[in-house]
Formats: sequence, structure tokens, C-alpha cells
Amino acid sequence: MSDHDVDDIAFLTGSPNESGFMVNKRAMYEPGAVMVCSQKRACCVVTLGFAAIIAVALIVAFTKPGCPEATYTGEPVPGLSINPTAAPPSTPPTATNGEEFPWSEVRLPFHVRPLHYDITLHPNLTTRHVQGEMTIKLTTIEETTAIIIHGDELNITQYSLQNKYGKPIEIVKFLVYPPHQQLYLGLSEILRRGSNYTLRMSFETSLKEGLEGFYLSTYTNGEGEKRFIATTHFEPTSARSAFPCFDEPHLKARFHLNIYREPQHFTLSNMPRQTSIPVEGSNLVMDEFQESVDMSTYLVAFVVCDYQVLSNLTAHQVNLSVYTPPNMVDQASYALRVASIILDYYHTFFGLSYPLPKLDLIAIPDFGAGAMENWGLVTYRETALMFDKRHSSSRAQQTVAVVIAHELAHQWFGNLVTMSWWSDLWLNEGFASFMENIGAEVAEPGWAMQEQFLVEKMHPALELDALLASHPISTPVNDPAQIESIFDTISYKKGASIISMLESFIGRAILQEGLRLYLDLHSYGTATTNDLWEALTQVTRKHGNHLDIKGIMETWTLQAGFPLISVSLQDGQVTASQGRFLVCEENVTDPNEPLNTTLGYRWHVPLTYITSANPRNQTMHWMNLTDVEFDVGKDVKWIKFNVGQRGFYRIGYDSAGWNAIIHLLKTDHEALTPADRASLIDDVFTLIKAGSISAAVALDLSMYLKAETRYIPWHTALGHLFQWVQLIFNYPAHTLMLEYIHNLVLPHYHRIGWNDTGTHLERLLRYEILWAAVQCGNTHAIQEAQLLFFEWRNHGLIIPPNLRSVVYSTGVRYGTEDDWRYCWQVYNTSTIPSETTLMLQAMAQTRDPWLMQQYLEYTLDNVKIRPQDVMTVLKEVSKNPGGRLPAWRMVRQHWSKISQLFGHGSFTIGAIIKAVTSPFTSSFDLGEVESFFKEVDVGPGERALAQALETIRLHIQWHEHNLKDLTQWLHQHLSLPLTNTSSEQY
Repeated sequence: MSDHDVDDIAFLTGSPNESGFMVNKRAMYEPGAVMVCSQKRACCVVTLGFAAIIAVALIVAFTKPGCPEATYTGEPVPGLSINPTAAPPSTPPTATNGEEFPWSEVRLPFHVRPLHYDITLHPNLTTRHVQGEMTIKLTTIEETTAIIIHGDELNITQYSLQNKYGKPIEIVKFLVYPPHQQLYLGLSEILRRGSNYTLRMSFETSLKEGLEGFYLSTYTNGEGEKRFIATTHFEPTSARSAFPCFDEPHLKARFHLNIYREPQHFTLSNMPRQTSIPVEGSNLVMDEFQESVDMSTYLVAFVVCDYQVLSNLTAHQVNLSVYTPPNMVDQASYALRVASIILDYYHTFFGLSYPLPKLDLIAIPDFGAGAMENWGLVTYRETALMFDKRHSSSRAQQTVAVVIAHELAHQWFGNLVTMSWWSDLWLNEGFASFMENIGAEVAEPGWAMQEQFLVEKMHPALELDALLASHPISTPVNDPAQIESIFDTISYKKGASIISMLESFIGRAILQEGLRLYLDLHSYGTATTNDLWEALTQVTRKHGNHLDIKGIMETWTLQAGFPLISVSLQDGQVTASQGRFLVCEENVTDPNEPLNTTLGYRWHVPLTYITSANPRNQTMHWMNLTDVEFDVGKDVKWIKFNVGQRGFYRIGYDSAGWNAIIHLLKTDHEALTPADRASLIDDVFTLIKAGSISAAVALDLSMYLKAETRYIPWHTALGHLFQWVQLIFNYPAHTLMLEYIHNLVLPHYHRIGWNDTGTHLERLLRYEILWAAVQCGNTHAIQEAQLLFFEWRNHGLIIPPNLRSVVYSTGVRYGTEDDWRYCWQVYNTSTIPSETTLMLQAMAQTRDPWLMQQYLEYTLDNVKIRPQDVMTVLKEVSKNPGGRLPAWRMVRQHWSKISQLFGHGSFTIGAIIKAVTSPFTSSFDLGEVESFFKEVDVGPGERALAQALETIRLHIQWHEHNLKDLTQWLHQHLSLPLTNTSSEQY
């Protein structure tokens, strides 16, 4: 799944219970304990013990624990062994009928596993009623008298079980336990190990209103008619709301699907449609699909719609199609071309063919994530699939290519080989996020996607992972809320970043060979992180490299955070030490501490560097959980560590080191690559955020930007500089800060101009510079944007795609209520998805309090603002200084409705919490947020809330450390030509 992302049974580990047998055993062997027993007495004890064992075995064999007359005593049902180290629940779980539910674990027992599903569904898109029948062929792993399966908000109307000979097995008890979304079927006889059985269920449900499970979506066709489609989004735990199933990723099975539909619709699923048969006596058609390969339930997908399609046959004979609403089909050709190129490339890169005969890409009008990698039927938000070169910006085009590359990578990483449990989600999302830049680079070679990896993946991951409320890449999760919470920057972007770091020291060829081995060994099955390390170790050793891949990489996957490498150079001798980097000084308990006691926040760090003596050839030293010292020569004038920022760590130089680098940037910045310049900017501003160095260091370094012409250094710098503007909005230094940024930007504003020309990266940079000029109050920029907005609104001027965001936002910010309402009209009528997104962003720029409040209230009406767009509105309004408090008040006032709409999707509810609280900078704000959320259940947004609170504390800390120094520096340097600033000692 795109965010634009263990063993088969996860038993608890740790100390045995301090009760029962283990207490007695410990007492026997503690000093002073004495055991005295005669030989005769010992023989008697042994005889009685054997007798007891035989008696218990007979009872188990002939008792029917599922019978109505049996009373549940808290003992485990055969085959449903509860973790012996886990304390029993204080109160047994209670089923909906008031009986005790004989299984207390969130995860299913591993006593049976599915082999094959046969599912028939009849969704009525008018009444929203869904009628279904399902047959599952099962095999027994352990003898048991019960089957436990997932089901969420399903009305089970019939159920039956047969053995492999067709003989019925009586189901004597059926229980439902909604908190764990589980169904219990107690049986009249024992299911024998190694035998196969057939479970049949009939059920009813309804098409959901949210963005999960089997849900209803709508679009408006070219004639203005509202049309309905039914679609699915099952990752991670929503397949159970569409049909009863074993909804855990390791329980793979084959799926055979039949769907009833009306004639004006057609259906899609993971596999090609096999037959379409009219149903006698009705106006319905039944579509039957080919049986799937073995796959996890979360990858099952089906859509009922009346779309149009563009198709072609790839070089490897895969039937590739893009489905869109009829009035958008002309925007599908770019996605089809890019997907064809990337899919063929992945065939070669992974060394394994795409295993299905077809691959469909379909645009869904209401979609919570960026896209979802369902095997053979990938679903997309419209903005992630549709592209119109006449109207869509370069940024929108890049989004389409990147998301397609991400989801197609999942067809191997995630679908062909699936993580055994969600704790290793990063195996799916980290690798897809790593591959997306590679795939997009193949499709669009001129975009410098490997260079952009830094600002799109590495920097966001480093920012989040510097919080104490971060989490390890591999982290234990059990219930759906915990699982949802790890679909975040750590799993996606940190996962991608550490794979990039791994590639930097073993090489692309060895990494590729190791990935091929991993995929080959585990095809159609599941794997753990250790399986990946074993495959890579095997390949590296084959090539004569004896690196301990597992030992190195576990320091990055099993620990939250990353190291700050503090370096100094004296008389040619480098001293480098490592320690965990945290931006917030507040002394609070680390929630991950129990997970990291053996590693102690030390890492195996591939420390790379270049020097003034050898600027084109990097050298590497391993910091194997240690500090290091090494010689670089006394003639070295400057040294730059973490070359290209391929390593997932930050560098802290001493005062002499920073002075040398600042001097280099001011005199010859092109001696360093754009990636190295961006990494220096990101490191220095982040160290100031942590209070490690003075704000003057970053400001002195930023002065070189007057000569910078490349995209990623500017993107990095403007992100940090305008974050400072946001932090000091209510202080006198705010105006000075905008003046300083304007001085940096002005020469580039004149150079880059308003003509939408140049390379892809130049177009991306033009937007950054023009919008910065507007934010800084540049009169010419504002007037130019207003003029274009006026001509667009009143005379139908077609604004060049890469200027639209600046023009629309400026037009609303400095415009009238009528200007805002015109944009609202465009939002409601445009058939260009990227255009509607720009409208959402532009309308948030209003300075009219009444319009802003009305806009926020529109998010509560899913007819006015689609649920998928609510987070965008709240985030953009919160960025507007006048919108911070209104957005927070609206969320606080209507929390119950918002949480009801997004409660199960943490990537949405968590994003909303962060969006409306991240601008806060005072202790009063912190108290307000803490007080409110203390009284409400945020569900899967709990981790995001912790990160949001820590961010507010960080902003308070930033003021304490930096406001005075920042104000003083700005007063001193804005009265002097920037080029005359002398270098200071820090």
C-alpha cells in the first residue's frame, strides 16, 4: 500500500509466570531448598503420575467440550493452546449471547489452516445489501474440537461442516466475539490432524460507508449523473468484514470468486473473468473468475463498476489495463505507458516473471490511501493514476509514476512473498518504497529519482525517527489498531532508507542477487526479516564478502532511532563517536526501551567521508557499535561525512568543522554534490532544533543559497526556513525572517521567471521559488499571480500546469469571497483529479475567517468534501496562520464524528491529529491538547498522538534555545550585505 506504506505464531516472550508450576520449580532449586524422598515413595509417585496422565488423555478423547451442557472452565480447548507464559485474562471474553468465548487471544490459533475459498457475493448497489455464500476447504494442523475464524459485522445465517468424505460434522456451538472480530464453532467431534474438511457459511452484510472493507463509492459522469461503484480495501484486517475468513497474512489460500451484478455493470477481481452467465428469472449476470494463486486475504479485491478501459500487452505477455470513469479515460494513457515499462523492468530486476496473466490498475473516487497492491487488481486514488499533460503539474506526474512503481514492486515484495506477520510490515513497504524510485527512474530517466530519494524518503524518516515516540522498524503488533499504527514513515521511508544504506556498502549487483534468492526461496509463501538477511548473507559470502549482514542490519531494524556521529578533526586525526540522536530534551520514559536492552542504542555504522585532499573518492570506516579514530592527513582543510547521505545517521561537526564547511559552500559549493549540500542543510537545521548548536550556524550556512541552483538543496532549505517562520509567527523576528528568506530567493526569482519551461527538476524548483517569493511578500510575484488568476477566472486563460498552484493559492489569499467560491465551483466540477487537489489547497489560503470556518464545516459533510480529502483540508487550513485555532477547535468539537469516520484507519486519524496540532508552539497549547485527548479514545492514532505531543514540546524547546540567537543574528545581518558576513567561531 502506498502512503502517498515474525514467526507464524507471535507468542509472547520473556520471564515465566510468577505462579503455578514455575514458582514451585524455582522454590525447589533456590538455596536452602531440600528435597528428600525414598526410592519406594518415588516409585509410587511415578506410578500415580502415569495413571493421572492416562486418565486425562481418556477424558480429552471422549469429552465434547463444545456441547451445550459442557461448562467452560477456563481450560484451553484441544488444539487451541494459549501461550503458557501469558497471564490469563482477568475476566474471560464474553460472546454476544452472554456466554464465555473460549479463546482470549487476538490472533487465531494455528490448529487449522485454509486451503481454498469459494466465495459467491451479490452486492446490491442500490440497497447496499450484500448476500454471500462461502465454502472453505481446511486442513487440520493440530487435533481440535473447534474452529475459530474472523468475521466483522457479518450476519451469519447458516453454517455447516463436512469431512473429506462428505459426512456432516455437527456444530454444537456458534459464538461471536466482536472485540476480536472472531467467530467460534464448537464441534461434536475431534478434527483429526492432517485431515481435510469443508466449512460452509451463508452470510449477509452491507456495503460500508467508510473507506475500508467492501464499500460504496460514487462518481459523476460526463452528463452530471451520479454513478455508484462497489470496491474493496482489505489491508490490513478488513477482509473479515466482507466474508468470513482466516484474516492473517501467513494463512494463504487459493480463491475462487463469483459475483452477481446488474447488466450495466461489470466486475473485476484478482484473476481474469472466466465466464459471465445470465441468471434465469432475474435481471442479473453472474461473473465467475479463475482460481487465484495462493495469497493472503488482505490482497483479495473485487470491484463492481461501469468504467472504461485502456489496455495493452507487455513485452512479457501480461495483459495490462487501466480502468477509469468514462469521462477520465483520456487521462489513463500515461499510467498505462509507465506501468508497462516498469513491469517489464521488474521482470528483469527480480529475475522472476509476474505470475498472473493480467494486471489491472483502477482509479477509485473515494480512497483512503494512495493505492493498494491487490494482486492483479491494484486500486488507486484518482490523483495517483490520472495524468493530463495539458493540466497536471510535473509534481502530479511524478506522483503517478512513483505510486505505480511502488505498487508494481509489491507484486513481488508483498504479494509473491508476504511477511509472516505484520511485525515485519517493512519487508513489504520498505522494499516497495525503495524500489519506487528505481522504477520511476527507469520510466523517466531525466528526473534524477535517485537524487530525489534523499528528500522524499531519507529526510522525512530521519525527522520522525528522532522522536522518542518513534518505534523500531520490526516491532511487535497484535490487534488491528496496533497493526494500523505501523503503516507510517518508519515502515515505509526508514525501511527504504536502510535498504539504500545496505546497497551503498554491498553494491547494487549483490543486493539484486540477494533479493532474487530471497524471492525464489519463499515464492507463494511467507518470510521474516531473518529470511532476507540469510539470503543476502549467502550471496555476499559467495562473492567473498564476509560481512555479518544480520548483525549489522538488526541494529537498524530492532532499535528505534538512529545515531548522531559527532566528529572532530585535529592535526589530521579524526575522532568519531556515536550516540542516539533525539531532538527533544524532555526526560521521559522511552516506550521502546525494553526492546533495546541488548543493543544499548549502538549501531554498526558505515561511516563514509570525502576530504579536500580527495574530494571525488569516498573512504569508509566501520563503527561496529564503537567509536573510532583514524588519520586523514594534516593537509586536509575540510571533511564531509556521510557521502551522499546514503547512511541513516546524522553528522555533528565541531566548530572548526562547521566553519570549514561553511567557507567551502560560500566559495565553491559545487565541490560537493547536490545530495551532500542538501544533507548538510538538513543536518545543521535539525541539530539546532535539538538545541545542540546555535541558530547562527544554520543561518551562516544558508547564506550560500544565493548561489545554489539545484532542486534538492533548495527544497530542503526552504522546508526548514519556513518552519522557522511558522514557529515565530507571533514574534517580531517573523518579519525579519521573511525578509532574510526573500533576500536569498530574490536572485533566483528573477532568474527562473514565470515561463513554465526547463527540465523536470527545474520545473519543480520554479514552483518552490515562486511560492517562496509570494510568502515573503514579493510585490511583483503577488501581482503576477493575481493577474493570471484574474485572466483564468474571467477569460478562461489556460494557466501553465506548474504555475497553477502558486496562482490559485495567491488568488485566494489576496482575493475576494467570489474568488473563493469560484474555486469551490471548480473543485466540484473539474474532472482533473490533480486540479481538484490544487483547489483544496488554494481554498485553505483564505484570510476570511467566515469562509475558513465554512470550509472546515464542509469536511463534516461527505457530499461536499469526500472523506478521502478531509485530512488535506485540515492540514492545509492548519498551515494558514489564521486557520490554526479554527482547525483545532473544529476537530475538538466534532471529534466523535471524525473518529467514527476514520477510527479504523490510523494513517488518516493519526494524520489528522498531527495536522491540527503540529503548528502549536506554547505550553498553553500543549496543555490544551493533552487535556482534550486524555478524555477521548484515539484508537490506532495513539502513536501519532504521542508524536504530536512530542512535536509541540519540541517547538517549546526550540523557542527557549533559538529565538534570542535567531533575532540577534537577523538584526545584525540584515543591515549588512550578505556577502560581507564574516565567519564566526561556534
